This record gives sequence, C-alpha cells and structure tokens, in this order.
Amino acid sequence: MMLRLAFASLLAALCGTSIAQSAPYPDGPRIPSLPESSFERIDRALRERAATAADADALFVRGLQATMDPGARIADYAAAWRLRPADILLLSSLADACMLRAVPTWADCASLDPASRFASRDQDNAVAWVLLAERAKQRGDAPGMREQLAHAAGRLRFDSYRERGGAVVWRVLAAVPAVAREPETPFAAAALGSLRADVAANEAATMCQRGAPGVGEEVGGSCRRLARTMAERADTWSARLVGLAIAWSWASDAAEQGRVAAERDRVSASSLECNGAKLALIEGLNRDAGSREAARRIQASAIEDATTMGEPAVCAKLVERARDAKFL
Repeated sequence: MMLRLAFASLLAALCGTSIAQSAPYPDGPRIPSLPESSFERIDRALRERAATAADADALFVRGLQATMDPGARIADYAAAWRLRPADILLLSSLADACMLRAVPTWADCASLDPASRFASRDQDNAVAWVLLAERAKQRGDAPGMREQLAHAAGRLRFDSYRERGGAVVWRVLAAVPAVAREPETPFAAAALGSLRADVAANEAATMCQRGAPGVGEEVGGSCRRLARTMAERADTWSARLVGLAIAWSWASDAAEQGRVAAERDRVSASSLECNGAKLALIEGLNRDAGSREAARRIQASAIEDATTMGEPAVCAKLVERARDAKFL
C-alpha cells in the first residue's frame, strides 16, 4: 500500500507540474500507469523484506514506510544509523525526522542529537545549520536562532541527500529475486525514496519569510546569503526554488526582483523538462519489451547517479539519455 501511494504521489507531482509544458496529448499530459500485477509483486516483496528488517538498508526503508507513526520512523532511522554511522543519508534522515516536535522528545532524538552530529560531520553544508536554527527557534531562543542562521548563511552547500533514498530502496528490492529484474522496480524504488520531505528548505522559508512575526532586518543579511546558496547549489529543485523565493522577497528593488524571477523561470523550465522525461520513461513501461528494458536501464542509472549528484545534475543526464533512447 505504501509503495502504491508513493508512486501515485510521484505521478501526480510529475503531471501536475508538467501542465505548463507543451503537452503531446490534446487534453494535457496523460498519466501513465504501472502494470498492476508487477506493482503488486514489488509492493509485496518490499513489505515482506522490510517486516523482517535487520540490516541498515531495510531498516531505513521501513522508516520511510512509517508515515503514520513518527516514533516508529525515528526508531528505525536511528537503528539504521547505528548499524552504519558513516552513512550521511541515514544521519540526515534521522536529523530531519527529529525536527518533529514532541513532549517529551523522542528518546533516540534526545540521546543521539542527530542535528548536532549532522552539523559536526558535514560542516560546509547549510542544511544541518538550518535544522539547528529551527531547533533554537522551537525553544524560543531567538539569539540562538539568528546565530545558527548566520552559520548556515556562511556554508558552501545546501545538500539534503534526499535523492539518495532511492538507491537504498533499489538495493533492498534488487536482493529479492522475484522482482529484481522487473522493469518497474527502479521506478518504484525512486518513488518511495523521494518521499522524504525537504525539511531544511521548508524551515528556511519560514525563518526567512520577510515581514513574518519575528523576521526582521536583523536576519536580512543571513537570509540573502542563504537564499543565494540554495538557489545556486541546493541538491533538489524544490530547495532551489525556495531559495529564489527567499531572494525575491529580500530583493532591494524591482530590478533585482526581475532578475530573480527570470532565474526562477529558468530553474522551473529545467525541472519541467526533467518531469517530462520521467513521464515519458514511465509511459515506456506500457510499450514493447525493448522500450521497457531501455526505460529500466535509464531509471536505474539515474538512481546510481543520485548517490553522488544532486537532483539537477541527475535530471540533466536523465533527459539526455531519454532523448538518445527516443523517449523524447
């Protein structure tokens, strides 16, 4: 069921954001569908594998699936990280999950303090410092929030590592012989792996919302610098667009707002192009065997690319491969 919802959400997002494109169909983008039997086999294999989770990958996947139980999600992420503490995806995922407020706080969050570990481990990454700023804000510590936000503004990157989740789901599914070679399997892995929210981007948008209560000129410099880092170097499209929205709100005049708006349009166009390529690949699953296998290879390559690249770079390669394979 979780995998079904994940893929449905992915299709809705891709089709919703592709409406602005020149659609190949008269009534707009057509929503492709996975063959039901394959989908059910993949979903069942993943649930069975995660139910007996003992290794870090399976525990992480079980955490992804625990959308209605934040305590279980945190416990699974923490267990996965303890088994593989050098994995930045596991640490950053736990840090994100622990931003959810609870009284008393979740035991694993209190004992491990993943946001601080994340900042110490990944010191040039603004994402970790934004989480620390938000935590200070939750405590009512306005000076601490401004201090951590200033630290975030001085970092060189904005990496959530969210896109790496697909590779973990893919490894879990690839170890199940019954579904390992299904053309649909890497698409299902990417859909579930992308469910993790862009927590730091959302928090940055709130802390830097110009004119909002408690957001004054004292954070203007930090927000402008952080916005530029996000707009230029964030590892997800959503965070880049959030950065541009922040930059627009803090622009000094209409001319600067116009330049930011033009930059936003370019980023949006690239994201739309990527969504169109993804839809074309998914549609290829409903065609002949050669198209299904070609779509599978391209999606599997994108999952592998995402282990070392951010979403914009992964998308550029995916679009190129989709064109070369005549999906576009």
